[in-house]
Amino acid sequence: MTETVIFLVVLTLKLTLHLVEALVRLLWLAGRLGLRLLALAGFRGARLLGLAATLAAVRWAAASVGTGPAVRLALIGWAAWLTRHHRAAIRRSTAVRRLTRAQQAAAAKLTAALERHHGTLAEVAKLLQPPAKPDQPPPVPWSKPTKTTAARGQVPSIPPPLFEPRPALARVTRFVAARLEHGRR
Repeated sequence: MTETVIFLVVLTLKLTLHLVEALVRLLWLAGRLGLRLLALAGFRGARLLGLAATLAAVRWAAASVGTGPAVRLALIGWAAWLTRHHRAAIRRSTAVRRLTRAQQAAAAKLTAALERHHGTLAEVAKLLQPPAKPDQPPPVPWSKPTKTTAARGQVPSIPPPLFEPRPALARVTRFVAARLEHGRR
């Protein structure tokens, strides 16, 4: 009887150890597969570290402002980085460098021609201007009264807005003000 119990205990321990080992190996392989897939997507080294930091920051920020705004802010950050990185890659292209050099050369030619003919252009511009009346000052467009009727306290030249220009910004402002007010209590 005792031999059978000992055998069953040893068998249970071995089975438990093998199951734990298989689970660890499965998790290890899943982690390696995930890293390889991320590497195929372009996340290696510093980018992978940035992705991990972004995930940690989203998790932290989700407790403060909610998951939606935290994820949107992370996406905006990654989009800004991607745009900057893409522009740098474009600038490294030889065709873009060649076109940039050609554009700079054309601009230099135009600048030189403008400097050469500056006197002639100034004389023609003076001839084309209408004669100035010495007794009247030049008209100021904003000094003329407008014909729109303005409500009390509003500037007459600016019509009242038809709708709130940035309702999302107003909601965020109210939310932040409420959070700050709640934090002061």
